[in-house]
Amino acid sequence: MEEIEGVSVDSMSNDFVIREAGVEDCIDMFKWRNHAVIRKHFFNMNPIQWDEHKRWFDTKSNDPNTKIYIACCGEEKVGTVRFDDVYNSVKVSVMLNPDYMNKGLGSEIIGLAVKEYKNKIKMGKTIIAEIRNDNIASMKVFTRAGFREHHRVLVYNI
Repeated sequence: MEEIEGVSVDSMSNDFVIREAGVEDCIDMFKWRNHAVIRKHFFNMNPIQWDEHKRWFDTKSNDPNTKIYIACCGEEKVGTVRFDDVYNSVKVSVMLNPDYMNKGLGSEIIGLAVKEYKNKIKMGKTIIAEIRNDNIASMKVFTRAGFREHHRVLVYNI
């Protein structure tokens, strides 16, 4: 049984709490986003500067069409799930705390966040996860959380 800072990974399964992100989460999300392993899975793989992240966080936190949730196990922040209501659908993205990657926790966090979002928003829109083709781990995590591949988008870079 693996432990991370005194918390047994095996015992985490039903101990997650999903809460809305607050100002106190901005720095952690900034650190996670700039972690080398995390960055390589983003569409924009470049490091983000603090001022840019802070502006983004403030904008998203005050946007009525965006909800950002933090998944916690006790005092430990395990990851974040963001929902952006755009036009006829809702886009979802997930980012785990690098200390909790590859522990099999992603799909449970996504499932809990989707449930929380649907309960709070009471919407009937499709939730869409856009994932890079080379991010096989995220594809598996979203599939385990109940998502299915619907179609592919091809992009021509100029």
